Amino acid sequence: MARRWYPIEEADDSLFASAPLYHARSVEVPFSPEETWAALVGDGVSSWTKGMRQLTWTSPRPFGVGTTREIEMNSGLVLRERFYRWEEGTRKTFAAVEGTSPIFRRLVEDYVVEPSGAGSRFSWRWAAELNRPYSFVGGALDRFFFAPTGRSHIDGLPAHMAARRRDPLS
Repeated sequence: MARRWYPIEEADDSLFASAPLYHARSVEVPFSPEETWAALVGDGVSSWTKGMRQLTWTSPRPFGVGTTREIEMNSGLVLRERFYRWEEGTRKTFAAVEGTSPIFRRLVEDYVVEPSGAGSRFSWRWAAELNRPYSFVGGALDRFFFAPTGRSHIDGLPAHMAARRRDPLS
């Protein structure tokens, strides 16, 4: 059976300032910025994130502005995303463009990797606006799903990279 896709409205950086749902988080990563970036654009991006089942890059390498991917959540929700910013090695930002549920009106996510005394600093921002009727329960969805998923994605990166260094086949 074919999936039904629901359009998600175009969004850009302005959503970070106006979204009803917003998260920002940073973590020190004891690896070089190049290694951290490689983990964030690799094929196993979803492997350490609770709530994510699979991430599939749908554009060929090398990636850049216009790159697309699909992400499937454990809930069965699949999002199609398009990158509108790609600064190789340092920053990438996407907007969701379609989903298999009409939950999102607009959604953007931003990743920044910078050198730091510990190796690198990974900073992340996520902003979303939900469609009705989901917007009426947005606080609960945020508290029990969006926020924990974001925390596990950001906070889990250093441990994932350390495990990969110990066992490159993991």
